[in-house]
Amino acid sequence: MLIRAYAKVNLFLKILNKRQDGFHNIESLMSPVNLFDLLKVQKSRQFRITCNDKTIPVDENNIISKTFALVQKEYNLKHQVDVCLYKNIPSGAGLGGGSSNAAAFLQILNEIFSLKMSFDDKVDIMSKVGSDTVFFLYNQPAFVRGRGEIVDKTAVLPSFYVLLVKPPVTISTSSVYSDKNLTLTPYNTVSNMHPVLNYTDVLDSVDNGLQNVVFKRYPETYLIKEKMLALDADAALLSGSGATVFGIYSSKKYLNKAYDYFKIFNKSYFVYKTENINNVI
Repeated sequence: MLIRAYAKVNLFLKILNKRQDGFHNIESLMSPVNLFDLLKVQKSRQFRITCNDKTIPVDENNIISKTFALVQKEYNLKHQVDVCLYKNIPSGAGLGGGSSNAAAFLQILNEIFSLKMSFDDKVDIMSKVGSDTVFFLYNQPAFVRGRGEIVDKTAVLPSFYVLLVKPPVTISTSSVYSDKNLTLTPYNTVSNMHPVLNYTDVLDSVDNGLQNVVFKRYPETYLIKEKMLALDADAALLSGSGATVFGIYSSKKYLNKAYDYFKIFNKSYFVYKTENINNVI
């Protein structure tokens, strides 16, 4: 079976408080974008992952391996699979590539082995795998809370263009959350947004409680954001813990102008123009 695993951006990300389990409570508005990895999975005599990106681990440290181990344990699964992972989403980018891979892989396992998982069963497994993996079971815009496992899929967004730019740095999410300069968002300032947003609502909502930490550590990300705004982005923001900065555009003309600039400016940048998607079929 072949399946797409879509990337996401955080239109806003508020960091609330540190929990007893070591994670932080967050509030975020996430949206899939039309950039995806491909997973091909088939039954096999032994478990194996192959990947076109040699920087991606293919051993037990890969989130797909962790997902498979959990499913084996929970469902007494004796079979093995061969996984071919074709990466388009850069790693360490704040685009959720690994989490999306895990959720897509779980969907395939359920089909291949007729595990008859309920949606709640899938949520339970994904919440054990990672903080934002549950979102990718929905694959539509959603408000995300808790440590990322509480998903409210009532968000409805307008269509807009998105430019993704990632410099050649990989950022550790845990190190950003543990940074002494991390500023928490007081509970009384957390927004209760209407589920249906127009374009102005989207632009007014953009915020990321992690970006000041990342901008100080990696000034290049801040410069990318400022250049996007100078190149007529309607808004620009760090996605997740970075290192991707994304611009939001209503005009394809301005999207293309910024895309052309960044493609020429630095050949080591990952630069991708796309759009948000409201529902992944």
